[in-house]
Amino acid sequence: MSRFYKAYCLLCFSMLLAAGCQKNFSDFYDRPAGLGAPIYQQLQERGNFKQLLAAIDKAGYKEILSNTGWWTFFAPTDAAFEKFYVENNINGIEGLSDSMAVAIVKYALVYNSYRDDQLSIYQQAGGGVDGKAFKRKTAYYDWVQQHGDDRYSKIIATNRNVSSRRSGSSSVNVSNYKDGDNNNKYIPYFTTSFFNSNGLSGEDYQAFFPNTPFSGFNVAGAKVEEKNIAAENGTIHIIDQVIPPLKNLEQYIYSKPQYSGFAKLLDSMRYYTANAYVTQKNLIATGSSDSVYVRGYDGRLAFSPNNENYQQPGLTAFFMTEAQSQSWSMMVPDNEALDAYRAKILGKYGNTFFGNTPASILVDFLNSHMWPEALWPSQFKIKDNFLLEETTLELDDAVDKQVLSNGIFYGVNKANEANVFRTVFGVPYLDPEARMTFYGFSDLSTGIKAYVLQPTVRQTVLLTPDNVLEAAGWRYNDANAQPWGYKSASSSSYSHNNIYGENMRHIMTTGLLLTPQNEILDFSGEGIVETKNGDYIKYKNGKIQTSGTMDAGTELSITKSDVTSVNGVVHYLDGVLSFTEKNVGQHIENLAAEYPSKYSSFFWFLSNSNVYNKSTKAISNVLTSLDNKYTILVPDNNAIAQAIKDGLLPGNKTTGALPTSAPTNQEQVDLVRKFILYHIINGETVAADGKKSDNFLTLYQTEDGTGTLVSVLNEPGNMVITDRTLRAAVVSPAESNQLSNRALIHSINNYLNYNK
Repeated sequence: MSRFYKAYCLLCFSMLLAAGCQKNFSDFYDRPAGLGAPIYQQLQERGNFKQLLAAIDKAGYKEILSNTGWWTFFAPTDAAFEKFYVENNINGIEGLSDSMAVAIVKYALVYNSYRDDQLSIYQQAGGGVDGKAFKRKTAYYDWVQQHGDDRYSKIIATNRNVSSRRSGSSSVNVSNYKDGDNNNKYIPYFTTSFFNSNGLSGEDYQAFFPNTPFSGFNVAGAKVEEKNIAAENGTIHIIDQVIPPLKNLEQYIYSKPQYSGFAKLLDSMRYYTANAYVTQKNLIATGSSDSVYVRGYDGRLAFSPNNENYQQPGLTAFFMTEAQSQSWSMMVPDNEALDAYRAKILGKYGNTFFGNTPASILVDFLNSHMWPEALWPSQFKIKDNFLLEETTLELDDAVDKQVLSNGIFYGVNKANEANVFRTVFGVPYLDPEARMTFYGFSDLSTGIKAYVLQPTVRQTVLLTPDNVLEAAGWRYNDANAQPWGYKSASSSSYSHNNIYGENMRHIMTTGLLLTPQNEILDFSGEGIVETKNGDYIKYKNGKIQTSGTMDAGTELSITKSDVTSVNGVVHYLDGVLSFTEKNVGQHIENLAAEYPSKYSSFFWFLSNSNVYNKSTKAISNVLTSLDNKYTILVPDNNAIAQAIKDGLLPGNKTTGALPTSAPTNQEQVDLVRKFILYHIINGETVAADGKKSDNFLTLYQTEDGTGTLVSVLNEPGNMVITDRTLRAAVVSPAESNQLSNRALIHSINNYLNYNK
């Protein structure tokens, strides 16, 4: 059989096969029964969408909605349009501008087709989460806008939050704008599934839309009259209101005169970057060669309020669908409330505009009014803002409530009071004469900021103003890698190093007094009080002493007090809260001279022991860094004599007299060492103030390395120490509570026995 004949037979067979299968092949590609016409044709068939169809025609979207595609369309009825025209004084379709027609149609048009149950699904990698979505991206977006500014005449809103990076001592903004992303607006909708999954109710909806009852499926302020109408190119949901594109947070704030003061603050935080890609696209579209600038907001803010694309604040990462389930929120005080609050917090700056204050004050003020998530009315008091604080306002203070395209907005008649301003932290923060204290408090390594920001914990703070610190040789220069600098009286220049930073942190933390809650010291009486770093200060009749001022023979006085904070009082001082740099042995020696009957015998044994350095006055294992604290318990001379008689110290066992020379044999040397170390509490400063009672470790360890304890019973006016043999020693108040280097020194009327 020839090759030609074979080919001819195969062709004939194929033609017969095609003829026999034609009916089945056609059935497979026929339009399925029950599938509705495209969106446009269905609206035509229904008869009550003439106004919407006219708007679609005017917008140029007839062909798109008549053919292929895959859309969700929220379709307002003729009645909805008639109401819209009346409310907006528009003369029917003829009075509807082309741009408004485009906006209405494109904002009603959501990418992809969704039934109502699908709209509640938050789409994410690995599968959707039901009940977590309340927004979808629409076809509508704002394009290049004429700004009116000579420098930035044409702008486009950013579609990514701006980043802030440190560069030396300042912050530098970095635009993260993504070319090709049109920053499409989102349309919000509210379903029973979403409310149930998020602990919300119809009351949350009606707080924003008081004239529309919650029906179980609402789109912005509209009720869905009929849902899930299947079309060839998507799904139709019929609504009873026309929904023009919702403003974003920036657009809404700038559109309302009552928020012009807040808008002015935002305006000072705007950040512009020229964009060649958008400039070229705008040239092609309009013929204008003007540069187009991307407008975002300082990266130190929680977010850019003109960004339609939700991002977790502080992250440059972007997840395309996250805006389905989340949005930002803002509380914006009206002009009257803003003026009142500015006068309150900027009084020490002469109630000037925020631009005359350090930039961080404005950043913190704005961030205290910005929430990184949707703040629903029923959650108004329980969700934290960007500063991780709940609002100080009540829902009744929100007189303007809006769901916007990229966030939830509350116009409030009071300013939210941030902890950085209303607590004792705010006193140096808002005082231009106390900037160095503010820098010290803001140093996260000290833990001061977190401590003093607690509005419910009462605080007493001692503050040294800048002029006093400067007169003492201190300065702060954040352009230096080690910002704290010092110069002595004999020096003409400052030195900067980490040691000065450590010293200043020591000074700052000495000013934080550990008083019981609700106890505010006025220093009119006499007493001793612990500080945040474990040091103690003493006070008497308004005069204050630290270990450093006692060395210098001086006292500090309070020059003024600030009682405006919700959690305490700040006292300004006329001197520095200095600390001693002398070792504890020097102070015991001084006490031996001042109170010989109380301290001299103990000091004799100390100075003649192998745990003491006569040159440095240091005691072995008694360290002086901020991480170490000690309590020195010094038996008086009578107690030392008894210890000699009882064989715990070398000397005359009959009379209790001290040895005539320093012990030399090993047994006597060991007796002295053990005795001294057992009288030093290790790791804690315990004042005779009635506050600390416990079992405390001493520096003495047994030969097998076991630690030893003493027990302290501390009551007001009576502090008793008990040793391992249950021997008790009472602190002598008049000669005790002596300040030293990370230590307190007490005189006791008995010795402590380490033997058991």
